[in-house]
Amino acid sequence: MGKPGLMTVPQQPSPTGRPDADYVEQHACPKCDAQPGSPCRSRGGAVASAYHTRRFTMVPRLKKAPRVPTPADRAL
Repeated sequence: MGKPGLMTVPQQPSPTGRPDADYVEQHACPKCDAQPGSPCRSRGGAVASAYHTRRFTMVPRLKKAPRVPTPADRAL
């Protein structure tokens, strides 16, 4: 079991040193209509805890990832 209060599992660093979120956010989200440069949004408009699957699978390296968490600094 994980540590209490830990919301996401840390990911391996990106091979380029840039966060995976930077690559995901290069594409618009077909589910929530988030534009490039913005995180995915929930139905209520809050930042989603993870990017919608159809969006992060547009990044070949992340295509088989089970989920891509939204970094805490995107939660605005």
